[in-house]
Amino acid sequence: MVQPCSYAELTLVADDLYNRCNDDDAELARLMHDLDYDTAVQLCTSDLTNAAQAYMYAFNEIPDDDVYDILLLEPSSQLLHGIRIQQVELAELIMGYDKSKKLFFIGVWDGERIVAAFTGDGAYDRAVAFAREHCSV
Repeated sequence: MVQPCSYAELTLVADDLYNRCNDDDAELARLMHDLDYDTAVQLCTSDLTNAAQAYMYAFNEIPDDDVYDILLLEPSSQLLHGIRIQQVELAELIMGYDKSKKLFFIGVWDGERIVAAFTGDGAYDRAVAFAREHCSV
């Protein structure tokens, strides 16, 4: 099992990545894929990255402009609590990180609970499709 980085070590990793990516969030996400998974997750759930960068890392895509604008303003540490990213029909889409499963997800929240969660490539589109099918009037 890999030991978590100290905050000082994680800061050095983040500084190196930021220097190498030239303020390009997609490139930063690509570079994070070169890190070991635990270090990348630690970075993507810290205050050293924003949630838009974590989204690009987790789902291998650039989010729609509206979603990007929301996530850009949130530190990645908020993913541990969930970040509301969009209303679809009667549901809300929530991006989060499940520590027990060690997975980033897009959840469909019906106002009381997450009724479905999607991970990996295409998670956002699958969550939207689910919400449209199962959470409409």
